[in-house]
Amino acid sequence: MTLTPRKSVKNEFPWGVIEWLAGAEVGNSLELSLARMSLPAGNATDVHIHGNCEESVYVVRGRVECTADDAAVTLAQGEQTVVPRGAVHRLRNAGSEPAEIILSYSSAAREFRLAPGH
Repeated sequence: MTLTPRKSVKNEFPWGVIEWLAGAEVGNSLELSLARMSLPAGNATDVHIHGNCEESVYVVRGRVECTADDAAVTLAQGEQTVVPRGAVHRLRNAGSEPAEIILSYSSAAREFRLAPGH
């Protein structure tokens, strides 16, 4: 086995930025994905689904509302939740400052699709 440093892969969206640290996009993991998300105040991700994996959400800075199916929780710095596989969900910055979030997924090649009707 050889361990080598990898550069991250950054994706910019109208609602914020995801920087992929591990996973298929980066080419350094076959079993998981890891990302850092920046979510400006008042912004929210698209409502979406990951059909093949769970998503763990950890708030590094700020306040973030996580809505999954019919449930919602507001997370503060240092708090986390796990979104079940197949849940219709989104993240929303619930504070007045930018939020920084660490996301991890139980698949290196997560499925992503927008939720119908959203």
